[in-house]
Amino acid sequence: MASSSGQSRAAQELAAVYAAMFEAMNFVEGKYVPRFLVKPPAPLGGSGEVEAIGAAHYVLAQLYPGQKSSLDAALERSLAAFPDWQATSRARIWGRHLGGNVYASALSAPDRASNRRGMGSSGESGLSGEMWNSIVTRSIEGRTLQPIERARIYALLSLAASTVYSAAGDAGDGAAVPCVSCALGAAMRVILETEFGSGSLAEGGSASERAPARAYFIPVRDDAGESVSTKAGEEMGTRIGLQALTYYRRIK
Repeated sequence: MASSSGQSRAAQELAAVYAAMFEAMNFVEGKYVPRFLVKPPAPLGGSGEVEAIGAAHYVLAQLYPGQKSSLDAALERSLAAFPDWQATSRARIWGRHLGGNVYASALSAPDRASNRRGMGSSGESGLSGEMWNSIVTRSIEGRTLQPIERARIYALLSLAASTVYSAAGDAGDGAAVPCVSCALGAAMRVILETEFGSGSLAEGGSASERAPARAYFIPVRDDAGESVSTKAGEEMGTRIGLQALTYYRRIK
C-alpha cells in the first residue's frame, strides 16, 4: 500500500508546528543555534513558553483556517496558566512574527515532503500522528528536561520524520524502495540514543537518567527481515537522523 500524500503532508505540517514552537522559545532564550530564524544579538531573557504557544497557534491557524475559533479558545486556555498580564499580547505579537517566519521557511524548505511518488514497498506507509506522538512522549517521559529542551527533541524528531517522507517520495519504484516505517524507526532511534544514551547504564548513572526502553521505539525490522527495502529504509533513516542532529546545537 503506497503512502498517501495526506500522510506525508501531515508530517510536514507537524514539523512546522514543532519547529515554530522551539524556535520561538529559542529566540527568547538564545540557547541553541537557530535554523529558520535569525539569531538576535542577545537573548531577550526569561522563558519563551508564551511565545512558543503563540507561534504554535499562528502556524495551526494558517494550516487549518476553518478551525480558527477553536484554536483561539485553546490559546486562551493555554495562556490562562500564565499570570503575566502581558502574556496574551506577547503570544499574539511574537507568535505571529516568529511563527510566521518559521511557517514560511519550513514549508518552503528544499527537503520538505514532495509527494511526487508513492512511498514504501513493504506494505506499510509509516506512522500515524497519534503513534508518533506516543512514541516520542514515552521516550522522554520521566526525564528532567527544561521546556526548551523538550521542545528541541520534538522539533528534531518531527523534522527528521518530514525528511524521511520527502526522501522516500523521491526514491522511485522497485525492490530497493525504502521501507518508510524502518526509516522512521532508524531516524528516531539515532536521535534519541544520541541525546539520551544507548540504553546501557553508564557507571554511576541511574536508570531514570538513561535512554528509554527499546520497546518505546518503533520496530526497525518488520516481517520482511533483512529485505532490500528494510535495509534501504534503515540506512536512509540513520542518515537522516544524523543530519537532524546537526540542527539546533547548543551555543557554547
